[in-house]
Amino acid sequence: MNDKPKKHWEKIINYKKATIYLMKKTKPQILILITMAFMVCSCESILEVADNSENPLTEELGLNRSNCISCSPTVSNQTLENQELTFNTNHMPCIHLEMNAADFEQMRNESRFGPRRQRWATLWTGLILQANQCDVPYPSQFNWYVGNITIDGLSLDNVGVRKKGFLGSIFSDAPSIKISTNKYVRGQYVGRTANITLNNNAEDPTRIKTCLNTKVFELAGYPAPRCNLANVTINSQPMGAYSHLETIDQNFLQRQFGSDSGHLYEGQLVDFREDCLLRWERKTEQTNRLGQPLRAIAKVLDQVSDDQLIEQLRPHLNIDRFITFWALEIILDHNDGYTHSLNNFYVYFNPSDNDRITFIPWGFNYFHDNDPTPPGEYTQALIPRRLSRIPEIARQLENKLDFLLGQVWDETLLISLIDNLALQVETAEMDNEYISDLNRLKAWIPKRRAEVELLIRNGLPQEAKN
Repeated sequence: MNDKPKKHWEKIINYKKATIYLMKKTKPQILILITMAFMVCSCESILEVADNSENPLTEELGLNRSNCISCSPTVSNQTLENQELTFNTNHMPCIHLEMNAADFEQMRNESRFGPRRQRWATLWTGLILQANQCDVPYPSQFNWYVGNITIDGLSLDNVGVRKKGFLGSIFSDAPSIKISTNKYVRGQYVGRTANITLNNNAEDPTRIKTCLNTKVFELAGYPAPRCNLANVTINSQPMGAYSHLETIDQNFLQRQFGSDSGHLYEGQLVDFREDCLLRWERKTEQTNRLGQPLRAIAKVLDQVSDDQLIEQLRPHLNIDRFITFWALEIILDHNDGYTHSLNNFYVYFNPSDNDRITFIPWGFNYFHDNDPTPPGEYTQALIPRRLSRIPEIARQLENKLDFLLGQVWDETLLISLIDNLALQVETAEMDNEYISDLNRLKAWIPKRRAEVELLIRNGLPQEAKN
């Protein structure tokens, strides 16, 4: 990346942080006024680089992928593992997608909150103005298109293709995509795989944080999607290094929980509030459309006092497992997840655990700032906010952090993984500043241990009882 796009990328990250903060903290009437002023004052600076760019489509948001390197799809014995697309971090599949050029142009400019060509003004304004309309779902303007895909040497025709993303990953130059191999051809799979998720790593200049995060969850024995990198080309245009992330679908539920019959919801800037249950996105046919399974948890959080909270919440939430999830988000400084930003997560009502919910992490590429997130900010969501007031839970969280640092946070292993993934990225993208971004991430690994140990010694701050 050149200097201007890099600075602009950092600008976009700051705008996203500000947006999420306003949505969580501000009353609706004031929020609308702030939004109007915010957009008037900031849109010009947001679009400054794009408007001055020689190629406004590819550098619209400072994500310059002009130096990507195409790969040649060849047959590999590592493409499939156990009759599924592999998530082996030692294998970087070569993925070529072909689709009608007009369809691709239309798809790449779609967003959840208005036509993509209206750029960030439409995106941010649409999101904020709808933030407090919790009685209706978020809009979805993503359409399915027909394409042909080749993964290494395996080719499938007439697959379903759509854009994916919510806010920070909605880029037009290198869109994140979902592929459904059997959407138009019944029974068409890659091995047993029907759903393929390819994330553009738009908010991650190293392109490897998603796979790094998922590996830490895996080492902790926590149910999370698997990940490896992929070199992606669309219509002969190299797109660079994407994260091939395991889709949270029936196959995932069967593998992790032994059953896919429970309710599965995705959460994006939403919490357990009775007036916001329609904002949760149902992910399976059997998942209740009205969010009824979520209602009991919302009622407990709203009506039950602190001294009765654990007793009343435990039949609905696997609290021990949630503490592990909470601790991992803290250790990874995953400040775009549930406990910090009410974002990027799934909940599954696990039939094998008396229908109690388990949180499933998502959206891993937005973390590791230069300055650590204050630990108290990991009590922004309702569940950690309420639980943090209970001394017993605070002690359990501190013990879990200490355990994970001792048993899971293996600096040598994690840095080795980073080096391995970085070599793969360098076969897909050329960026003069990549090494400095990479070294900053590697330096963060040992530094994070010291930061969390200090956090434990000082004690986790309790949420104020107001």
